[in-house]
This record gives sequence, C-alpha cells and structure tokens, in this order.
Amino acid sequence: MFPTGDGQSSVESFHTARSDAEGDLPPGSVGEEQVKQAIQNIAGSILRDMPLRLLNTEDGKLYARPALITKFEESDKFRSLLNVTTTMSALKQKEFFFEVVKDFFAYVMLSHRWEGNEPGFKDITQKGVYKLSASRFDKVRNFCRKARKHNFHWAWIDTCCIDQGSSAEVQKSISSMFSWYRGSALTIIYLSDVVESSDQALLLSQWFRRGWTLQELLAAKVIRLYKKDWTPFSQSAAFNHKNVAEILVALELATGIQKSYLKFYCPSVEHPRMKLRWALRRETKEKEDEAYCLMGIFGFTMQVTYGEGDHAFSRLLMEIMKRTGDATLLDWIGQPSTLNSCLPSSPRCFSDAPFVIAEMCLDGHPPPVLSFALAAKVVYVLKGAIRRARDSSHLRNGHNTSHELNVDGSDDDGAPHIASVPSSQSIFSLKRSKSFPFEGSEMTPLAKLLEKPPRPYNLNPEIHITVPCFVHEVLSLYFTPVSGSYHCRADGIQSFSLVTSEKLETFTTDHRSPSRYLLARTWDPRLSYDSSHVYPITMPLLRQRLKNPFFAVLLEHSHDGRFRRVSTRERIVAKLELFPPQTYGVRVLDLQ
Repeated sequence: MFPTGDGQSSVESFHTARSDAEGDLPPGSVGEEQVKQAIQNIAGSILRDMPLRLLNTEDGKLYARPALITKFEESDKFRSLLNVTTTMSALKQKEFFFEVVKDFFAYVMLSHRWEGNEPGFKDITQKGVYKLSASRFDKVRNFCRKARKHNFHWAWIDTCCIDQGSSAEVQKSISSMFSWYRGSALTIIYLSDVVESSDQALLLSQWFRRGWTLQELLAAKVIRLYKKDWTPFSQSAAFNHKNVAEILVALELATGIQKSYLKFYCPSVEHPRMKLRWALRRETKEKEDEAYCLMGIFGFTMQVTYGEGDHAFSRLLMEIMKRTGDATLLDWIGQPSTLNSCLPSSPRCFSDAPFVIAEMCLDGHPPPVLSFALAAKVVYVLKGAIRRARDSSHLRNGHNTSHELNVDGSDDDGAPHIASVPSSQSIFSLKRSKSFPFEGSEMTPLAKLLEKPPRPYNLNPEIHITVPCFVHEVLSLYFTPVSGSYHCRADGIQSFSLVTSEKLETFTTDHRSPSRYLLARTWDPRLSYDSSHVYPITMPLLRQRLKNPFFAVLLEHSHDGRFRRVSTRERIVAKLELFPPQTYGVRVLDLQ
C-alpha cells in the first residue's frame, strides 16, 4: 500500500471516498460495506474447505483463517471487486465473485517423507521461513519458492502447518487431509532419495513406503514430481504429471494401483480388501496412523485417539464392515487385534489375495462386491418369483406342490425339502465326541440360506462379532516338528495342516474329553448367487460350491460359550470329504 498526501494509504483513501458517497446512492446501486460483506461471506465458505492455516509464498509467514481474510482484503483482487461492483445486478454475480476469491486462495500441498529434525509449527516465527537460515528449513523454503514460481500465493506442509499441541486441530487436520489434498491446485511430490530421472530410481524411492503418501497420491488431482535437488522428475511439457503416460505406468508399478484409480480416485468402501492391500508395504511412525491414513480413501472419518494402538485399525475395519457386508474381510492371516480375535491388527494381514469363490469378470478385474442388502434382496425376490411360478404351474396341472419331490430329493428348481434336524445330530454321521458345544442351538439349513441369505457377520456395541458358520468339530490335532505345523483332522473334513505361533492343545481321535477346537467355514453371500452377482443359484450348484476347497478358521471354545479365533501364519484351506447333505447348515457363533 502506498501513502497519499493526507497520510492515508491508497486502500484507505479509496474506502473513505466511497463511504462518503454511500448516503446518496441512486436506486439499484450498492454500498461498499454491502459488497464487502458479500465478498467476506464467499471467502469464508471457501476457507471452510481449506487447511486451517497456510504459508504465504511471498513472505514465508504462516496465516490462520482470520489473517487470510485480512490478506485478501489488502489484495488487488479485492480492490478490483469493490471497484467494479456498484450495482445490485453486479453483486448477484456470485459465480464470478467465487472464482476470483478461489483463485486468490489457490494453494499448493507438499507430499513428502519426514526426515530428521523437521521444523514444527512453533519453529516458524513471525520472521517467516525465508529469514530462518538453519538448514532444517531448506525443505519448506524450497517448497514455498517452487509454489511461488508456479504463481501460487499459498502453500501447506504437514510438518509446520499443524499445531500438534492442539488435539482438536490434529483431529480436524487428519479427518480433512484427503479433502485438503483433493482441493489443492497442485500437489508437489518431493522425492528426497531420487537423484536421477529413471524408472528404477522412482520405484526404489522410500516415498512409496510411507503410509500417508498413499492417500496424498490418490487425492491430488494435479501433481508434479521433484527430485532431491528440486528439479522436475520429468521434462514433459505437461504440467500435470498424472497426464504423463510414462510416469503413470511407473506409479502403477510402484504402488500396485491401477492407472484409472491413480488418475482420478473417488473415495468409497467398494472393494475394501483391494484397497487395504494397497497399504501392505507402507509404514507409519505411529501404530494408529495405519488406520487414520486410510480414512479418506474409504470416504469416512472416525475419532482420532493416539495411544489406542491396533484398536484404531480394528475400528476402521468395523466401520468398513458395517457399510459393506464384505465377507472377504474375515479372510486374513497373521496377528489378531487385541480388541477382537476376529479382527486383524494391521493391513499387512491381508497379504493374500481373497480366496476365490465366484468366477472372475471377463475383463480380469475382481468381481464387484455387491452390498449385502442389495444382494440379499435380489436373491430373495428372484427366489420368490421362481417359487410362485412353479407353484402356479403345478396347480394348473393338478399337482400337490407341498410334497412332490424328484428322485434326488430336490424339487423343480433344485431347492430341497428339508425336515427338521435335531441339533445334536452329526453333520456327516461320523465318529465324534458326544459333548458337542452346540447342544440346543439352532442350525439354518441350506434351503433357508438360499431363500434368505444371512449377513456374513453382525457387529454389536460390546465389540463381539457374531458370524454364521459351517462348523466341524476337530477330532485330532498334533504337532509335526519337521514341518513346524499342526496336523489336523476334523469331522467330515479331509486332513489338513496349519501353521501358527500359538501353542495348541494336542490330542488324538480316541481322546475322551470334549474337543476345545472347531474348524469353521464362515458364510459368504457370494455362495448364493452366480458370477454376475444377480441371479440366485440352485441347490445342486450350492452343494457343489460347498464341496470345493474353502478358506477356514480354527476356533477355540471358551467357558462363556464364545469362541476365540486362533491366529495362523498361513491361510487354512480345507475341503469336505463328501458332498454336503441337504441337512448341512450354518450356526451363528459369537466371536470375541
């Protein structure tokens, strides 16, 4: 601002002259204060979706939201808006105002890997980063200079733009991180360990091993990659490196994420297992950040509580489970959560691809995971339509539909006529212990499963998870030192082995005491519909699918009637000895 002859600044002089004339405004005109209020309202709405504070690339100082408004009111853009907005019709041009204000506040985000003694919020004094000579400020200084070179006035870096001493600000920042990167005009990716522009150097960068950089890459619409010396990784004329084919291919190789997701990713809980696997090889300084850095990718937030350990990932997974009903989330290996043995402790537990039940889609992508509610509704409606059509046809032909069976015990559409089965009856009528832990419990037979498929799990406030399972009592279990695994024999199941770090109780088939262990196959709604995930299947096809190898879990029965999942280092793959009879079914187990 420049002083005038009477000591006022040019801005103050302009405001004074206009204010003096506001009392004599002609009809249809607007005063300065009215225009100023409208602009402030628009600026406030824009700032609500932006980071809480930003670095100014001109002076290197930090500005919180109130100071950002003041900074805008001192700008040429603000003076221009006041100057041209003199009528009510001009004031109504909200889109024009919005674009001008948004352009002023366009900001650049930095995606980087924390190294050494990074400067924090309290280290950025009123002098600004340009006047702080210590080498520890080199990164933030170079970042601000690079943003300024691209004609942006504002920049954000997680090291010094978040007040770590404020729990409310940390919660807000972590919950908003994805949207802040998504709203940036540019995200600069600084690869401090890359010194040459080669695919090999890029693939080896530790930037791809940091947990937080996953969502930063996916959220940003426009990115530019810079090497250790702050020169561009690519010499392409394209400003956005997501539009450089060679870089996109290299990013796909480095992350294992399809190019379509890398170019534009929309947060959702679809294909949760695939997205959890994106984080397999990434590390975070804090255990809780394994979960917090994934919230934006799935499109929801939850309470940030540092100190809760692996409970954070358990809570993340339970939120996903509530929203999807995806049975593959029960298919994991490794260390269980301390919150519930049915839940894994980290994304690394999903290192294996999901066990395949349905066919792959023709394009080679994983089949879409239909929401449980929609899948169940489709199966139920179509099954009812088939049954009504069959009954109508039989009545016209004078048949009694309630008792007519085919020779193989199935009716016309393959659904069997099921008689009630005592709960103590053995599944396959094999030799077994007389003390089975389900005396008096209710079993849901296959026909009922096809008619109305249950959810693959239910969650309750006590962090207990109830899961419908096909269960088989373990008849013998012994350890083989040579292979370092346990050899297991379960009722109606072919012999199999399992590898675990736990010490299990061993016994043989002639033991007299009740077995503590069960082999369980968790119910998967994919069993009840075809590969297109639309049409219900028939009873013969369901029995065939159940006869195929399946992913299983070993459960230990506790005194309170609940079950604990035994952790394993490798997936348990089991197979029925015979085709399951029509009396085969699931029981609901309470896992803790």
